[in-house]
Amino acid sequence: MRATVYLPPDYASGTRRYPVLYVNDGQDREAVRLQATLQDLIAKGTIRAPIVVAIDMPRDRMGAYGLSDRERGNSVVAQTKYGPVGTNAHAYSEWVAHTLVPAIDARYRTRTTPDARAILGWSLGGLNAFNLGWQYPEVFARVGAFSPSFWLAQDGASNETVQRTRFVQRIIDGSQPRVGARWFFAVGTTEEDSDRDADGVNDAVDDTRDVIDGWQPDHSGQKGLRQLGYRINDDHAAGATRAEVALYLLPDGRHEQAAWARMLPVFLQWAYAVHAPALQATGHVDSYQDVPAGSVRLPSRNVDVWLPPGYEDHPRRRYPVLYLHDGQNVFDPALAYTGVDWDVDGAMTRLVASNDVRAAIVVAISNTPLRGPEYMPAGAVAPGPRAGVLSDDYLRFIVDELKPAIDATYRTKPDRADTFVMGSSMGGLISAYAMSEYPDVFAGAAGLSTHWPADDGAVIDYLSTHLPPRRTHRFYFDHGTATLDASYGSYQQRMDRVLEDAGWRRGRDFMSREFPGAEHNERAWRDRVDVPLQYLLRP
Repeated sequence: MRATVYLPPDYASGTRRYPVLYVNDGQDREAVRLQATLQDLIAKGTIRAPIVVAIDMPRDRMGAYGLSDRERGNSVVAQTKYGPVGTNAHAYSEWVAHTLVPAIDARYRTRTTPDARAILGWSLGGLNAFNLGWQYPEVFARVGAFSPSFWLAQDGASNETVQRTRFVQRIIDGSQPRVGARWFFAVGTTEEDSDRDADGVNDAVDDTRDVIDGWQPDHSGQKGLRQLGYRINDDHAAGATRAEVALYLLPDGRHEQAAWARMLPVFLQWAYAVHAPALQATGHVDSYQDVPAGSVRLPSRNVDVWLPPGYEDHPRRRYPVLYLHDGQNVFDPALAYTGVDWDVDGAMTRLVASNDVRAAIVVAISNTPLRGPEYMPAGAVAPGPRAGVLSDDYLRFIVDELKPAIDATYRTKPDRADTFVMGSSMGGLISAYAMSEYPDVFAGAAGLSTHWPADDGAVIDYLSTHLPPRRTHRFYFDHGTATLDASYGSYQQRMDRVLEDAGWRRGRDFMSREFPGAEHNERAWRDRVDVPLQYLLRP
């Protein structure tokens, strides 16, 4: 096997780590303009530079580029008129995931979390790229498949049996979603003329759409990515979104290298763009995609920066900053966990206009599949289990990397007195922990429905001996009385006593509120977000 490695332009002059893109059919690298396209997008500042590993096709391309069943340790072989496809797919996939990837990680400064590894391929190589993402989600969490051979089926006797027994659709139908994974599919609109189900859509497009959309309107057929809970952008050509699945249809695209060369820059921007697709929000938001952390243990995450009304009109004015956890939930309902966002953008716009809060910059930090380990305060965890807790890494990312970048890019008031942090549930825990660990950075912390029951109140015990100075800091806590919040009252009372015993004065140094009937969800937090905003950012 032969692989060609392309290093980013600044690789030799620095120490930072890079995401890695693995490419099947690497022998096509010149035909698809791989290096030239990378250089162009990097030079323009459009994408963050990855390391690229172009893997030349194996001698038995049809045998290697197929599907596998990792759990059973075998290949999934399709019999076709061209011969068997995928006879060595398991061996090839194992080699990529367990031999090539570790070798690249050992030799180069790579980021080693799944979100930092992508696999790309076209035709049969695209089929295998999908396979690597599906069978090895702990290795690859970004997948690109151009013109993927999703037509392969167990029974090729007729058009009807092919439709019913296509392998990829069956694999998805019997699987669980791959948490944190994102998928980019690109197909040319003129790749072929075949239309086995006579629905007026050619099979190349139809097979890919069936993988994505799954069931027909009458629920006939098999589950697709949509039924597994993935959000879908079924027209990436019309505009990028933050959906986990994107379908890009290339007008007049054929099943050839020239078409894949046209798909490549679209994929690279989807995978490595500096700026994330825009939010639907009130006011101006700058969005950053997959912001990396210095810690090799932390995945990247999106960061959205909301600027207050008048920011552009007052070039000499500086602003306090509020950092928010679970950032995907705070501005845009299309991204929010329950389809309801906190509407912090709307609340801030309204409160600034009424002079109930100081105009402030809001930095929303999206969570990751490692939300629990990142948000559980490490100081409250016993030494043994603490090794798997990532909250100290996460806070170092905010304090030592993100905050300096925000202060350098925007007109902030960078001092402690003007820096605040807020979150809900586990986000409330990490907010309180942030101010206790970094009292010189944060002056106020707010926790909505703070999840004190974690480890039976261990964080309360930790804070009892790690409170910041009360005269220069403020806490806000609240809880509802329904659903999960029904168990929070006694814990919050326990935390309130810790503060009062330490001399913190209710109403001045801290606020603790109960909202009768309020549940543990984004809608409830949206309904009362004005209260902590006014407490932290009071004029």
